[in-house]
Amino acid sequence: MAPRAKAALPAAIALAGLACLRGGTEPRRALAADPREPVVLAPTAVAADGTLTIAAVFPTIGRYAASGLQSLQGARLAVEERNRAGGVNGRRLRLLEYRTGSYFVDVQHAAALAAKDGVLAIVGANSSELSRAIAEVAEASGVPQISNVSTAGDLTWDPQTGRRRFVFRMCASDEVMGRLLADFAKDGLGARRVAVLYEVGRKYSQQLARTFRSRYEDVRAGRVLEEFFYLALETDFLPQLRRVREFDPDVVFLPGSFTDATLVAAQARTVGLDATFLGGDAWSSPLLFQRGAPPGPAYYVELCPRSPEFEERYGRGEEADAPGCRAVLAYDAVEVIAAGLRTLGPLSAEALESGRDETRTRLRDAIARTDLRATTGRVRFDAHGDRIQGVALQAVEATPEGMRVRPRGWLGER
Repeated sequence: MAPRAKAALPAAIALAGLACLRGGTEPRRALAADPREPVVLAPTAVAADGTLTIAAVFPTIGRYAASGLQSLQGARLAVEERNRAGGVNGRRLRLLEYRTGSYFVDVQHAAALAAKDGVLAIVGANSSELSRAIAEVAEASGVPQISNVSTAGDLTWDPQTGRRRFVFRMCASDEVMGRLLADFAKDGLGARRVAVLYEVGRKYSQQLARTFRSRYEDVRAGRVLEEFFYLALETDFLPQLRRVREFDPDVVFLPGSFTDATLVAAQARTVGLDATFLGGDAWSSPLLFQRGAPPGPAYYVELCPRSPEFEERYGRGEEADAPGCRAVLAYDAVEVIAAGLRTLGPLSAEALESGRDETRTRLRDAIARTDLRATTGRVRFDAHGDRIQGVALQAVEATPEGMRVRPRGWLGER
């Protein structure tokens, strides 16, 4: 057996095991024996049974698996609770779970299966890269898609064709997040000099850096900004940090991952850099700054407010970490779909079968008009399909017991 085929086989076995998750079904297709095939586990039974079907397309293996499983559980909980409350207009919701690898080809194939299987809407995915792949299928097939935590601007807006009419997101975009962080640096921290250290080649990091700069920099107002960059997989940031120290910033903006921020913080002290650190939602991890506290105060933002009541209902089982925004925003995505279906009134068998395309379009229009009070607050969408939503500000503090995250309010609209 070729080495690549050997590597694919454990992936297939691991995926098959995921079918035993609570509420799951046996896989109809497990496409991983051939490394050229997408990695997808699809439901066994999709025949019309009078239920209102929603697809959950999330990775359960690979780099995005941890948050994918949390997202899947959030969507599953929403369907379970909605059905216990009587369903929608006399019909039960049914969640069809399409579990995938963490490659865009995997989720794209899963979305195509879901559209062919007749789902009314798709929830997913938990990364912008994967959600964009689903969006192409959703738009072409006329199936409403709602992503829970994908922030890339071009998810809902295609630079070539314009608005993706069937695609929505439940969180703030990179552009909104960058603007709000810049405003906080200006007005909340009073920063006059900001250094931005970002990962070149990573779209998320570059977009946040670009939006932050355009919002913050104003030489006439005495605000100056200098950009520094690093490459993917770099672990030695000392050369960049020495130049950052020479710039003498009030704030260092790090629009990268929590792993990068943790390494930068540990190395910043060695060069004598004393500044406030600022980050985006990719800092969200219990491992943030576990190698050492940053040299000064540190803040980052989350895509939703914390809901202890939801976390109690969600339950963690053997999971060590709280579900965070992935689960609760997937839960609210299902609630938005259910609310949209409710406005359509009772649906006939014909509307769910031969008239399914028209029903999907009507549902899309209903989602676009959403004005719902959900677990994470008010849900409304703008003309781009983006939720009109700010971000939750978090402060990171060093304590004798370790690093502690404390809510510091809200930035932007709620």
